[in-house]
Amino acid sequence: MRVTTGELDARELRDAIENHQLRIHVQPQIDLETEEVVAVEGLSRWTHPTLGPIPPAEFVALAEATGTIHELGLFALRECCSIGRTWHEQGLELAIAVNVSPLQLQTDLFFDELERQLSDSGLAPADLIVEVTEAERISDYGVVAGRLDIIQQWGVTVSIDDFGAGHSSIERAVAVRARELKIDRALVAAGDWAAVGDAVELAQSSGMRVVAEGIETLEQLEHVRDAGCDRGQGYYIARPTDPDGFTDWLQSSVR
Repeated sequence: MRVTTGELDARELRDAIENHQLRIHVQPQIDLETEEVVAVEGLSRWTHPTLGPIPPAEFVALAEATGTIHELGLFALRECCSIGRTWHEQGLELAIAVNVSPLQLQTDLFFDELERQLSDSGLAPADLIVEVTEAERISDYGVVAGRLDIIQQWGVTVSIDDFGAGHSSIERAVAVRARELKIDRALVAAGDWAAVGDAVELAQSSGMRVVAEGIETLEQLEHVRDAGCDRGQGYYIARPTDPDGFTDWLQSSVR
């Protein structure tokens, strides 16, 4: 059932976090040259007890509008660090990406919690990717860049999400000295491979790795590979699933 944020309030979302109604699903990223799985993106999913599944875009919008984004973001960070640590203990060496709102980056809370979660979980910083969503909403790039510099010195990778959807740009990625740029699914769906190739060239010349999102066909996979993207993600590769479902898929995919 599709709902609007008008049918929900911040208390329901807070209760959902506290009562473990939210779960993290993961979607793999592959190295486009070797086709090996090298990372996953952690995605929050909410099943409301009466309304059913709530679309992520709606509860994230609710969280940002009400200030609950900090609690939602810390939930995702904590769970992703725990998943990454568990996989490491099982001998599965994969990086895990967590989405972070610009609103989180404008407070010390996120950075303090990030340091604590890395310490408590034992997850290596090199195995964590911080994906900054809607980078145009960062109000002070100088302050945010300084904070992100620190966590990148620890070994955490900073990624700028949604390039091509109007939410980010190469310039903004450079401004926060990101090490990864994600090509939005809208650009891949449009088939504007010249624009993808231009973005890849600019990003890689600035020292950034490039990930193409929203790959739904073999043709799209081949095009983003030919355009020079480093990694790919999308339904053609695998749909998001819970961590156990992912490890089952990964084992069945090993040839």
